[in-house]
Amino acid sequence: MHSLVLFGFLCGGLMAFSWAAVTTQPPPLIRTLSAGGDIGPQFDVEKPKEPEDAEFWHKVGLRQLEKTIKQAQRVKEDSYQKKARNIIIFIGDGMGISTISAGRIYKGQYLKHGHSEEETLVFDDFPNTGMAKTYNVDKQVPDSAGTATAIFSGSKTHYGAIGMDATRSKKNGQQGRVQSVMEWAQKAGKRTGIVTTTRITHATPAATYAHIYDRDWECDTEVPAESVGIHVDIARQLVENAPGNRFNVILGGGMSPMGILNASEVRSTNFEGPTETICSRADNRNLPAEWLAHHANDSVPAALVHNRRDLLKVDVEKVDHLMGLFRNNHITYSVAREEGEPSLQEMTETALGILERGDESNGYVLLVEGGRIDQGHHMNYARAALHELYEFDLAIQAAVNNTDPEETLILVTADHSHAVTFNGYALRGADILGAANSHEKNDPMVYETISYANGPGYWDHLANDSRPQNSSNMWMPLKQFTEEERAAPTYRHLATVPRKDETHGGEDVAVFAYGPGSSLIRGVFEQNYLAYVMSYAGCLGPAKDFDDSCEDQKEATQKPTNQGKSSATVLSASLIAILATGAAAFLRGHML
Repeated sequence: MHSLVLFGFLCGGLMAFSWAAVTTQPPPLIRTLSAGGDIGPQFDVEKPKEPEDAEFWHKVGLRQLEKTIKQAQRVKEDSYQKKARNIIIFIGDGMGISTISAGRIYKGQYLKHGHSEEETLVFDDFPNTGMAKTYNVDKQVPDSAGTATAIFSGSKTHYGAIGMDATRSKKNGQQGRVQSVMEWAQKAGKRTGIVTTTRITHATPAATYAHIYDRDWECDTEVPAESVGIHVDIARQLVENAPGNRFNVILGGGMSPMGILNASEVRSTNFEGPTETICSRADNRNLPAEWLAHHANDSVPAALVHNRRDLLKVDVEKVDHLMGLFRNNHITYSVAREEGEPSLQEMTETALGILERGDESNGYVLLVEGGRIDQGHHMNYARAALHELYEFDLAIQAAVNNTDPEETLILVTADHSHAVTFNGYALRGADILGAANSHEKNDPMVYETISYANGPGYWDHLANDSRPQNSSNMWMPLKQFTEEERAAPTYRHLATVPRKDETHGGEDVAVFAYGPGSSLIRGVFEQNYLAYVMSYAGCLGPAKDFDDSCEDQKEATQKPTNQGKSSATVLSASLIAILATGAAAFLRGHML
């Protein structure tokens, strides 16, 4: 065939024939799938389509686990068998690869570490990495609800679904429910908690405890009439049902869905976008008060706090249950933090203090979400988004500093990416938030290194009356913005397609892993596999009995202890016998 094509190029008369010959077979990918190859065998186009429900994804997760373990065994590697007493999963919401790369440079430049392309994020040094495919069952580009459900429950689902598989129903609140890693952890006797910079009822944290048809049903007022009495709003599920009402730590924003409001809340910077509005309750219920009542019998009273000062005063070694709600809506972007708001690092450190109980517990599972990376990108607020990543990195460093790497599995990943680009040919050390080509004097248009495929930045940069005469350039010259305007947290970078809310990106996201079980993260896999990594490594949930490694670990942990106790018992018994014999002889001698 190759010679025929070459001959076609040499002889114009055969050109049409040669190309026809080349294209008589389907493209290689299609041939591979139809032949039942290794690319997505569970989606083999020749087989009748299996419903992509929880059972389907359970099989996919176990197959990936089996494949990964076999790969390790093939090279005689056994680190995958190490078990984690504690699991911390960090979700950088919307933290795609371009965000990580740009955020790394932003960190270095913010800290004035030189050029900063060589800067490192804490998780850059984690020993294991992989890539997760993020699509939802019904969407090529996903949302946070479907992806979080995949990560925490092991089942991919529809766009917008929380804790339910693809069989969910508006008319049946029980149909399609799936358990989360938090439920598995509590059944295994572990302590649990969630920390987020968003509302605690927002999609990612909600997927750890709620089961609901639509992620937007955070308040009773959001549940449509057809589902009232069938689906309970997300906020109520947190305080009424396990696993939510058994969490040891709940820290984030979202007073309003919980039925309380800070009427004097200060908002110094006017951030815009759909996420800046929030629902309120109509049932007059004070859910934090109900949460306190639920824990009224704690040996140490449960703590409810609303500001940084009170959070840092909590006696973490004694308090067993802590709820912190710090804003009516989301916690403010850290680049414009309001007085009294804690940082993600401070919330993480406090959560770890509450959860860690040494030998008095079976360990813990903790979610920490840097949720406003995503929301910054949605508004094309590149500076706000990248500063959120910097704050996220500080929280991860706090976890690394405050945990034992022999006991704690730390996963860092994103739920999805964003339509943000890191582009151009900027000089080494150039401001990551600045112009990409200001050094190229002949370029007809100066453009920024960070730009967006779509979003509200379109209107901010549209030329309107500022377009030079006889110019085809539809964009306002960058020099029209003052340095002060471009340094503001609300400055929007250019977007090329107009949308009131920028979209997510559909590419794979990175997964970074550290600690026992981290070697299970390798290659490219479906996002739901992360739940099976946590299950297998933590000896909880559906993969704990995948093989004998959990039992082997349990026996290995107990054996030295039992041997030590046995030796000590024998020694003590011998000493007691000797002393008893001597004492008896002594007494007999004095009694005779």
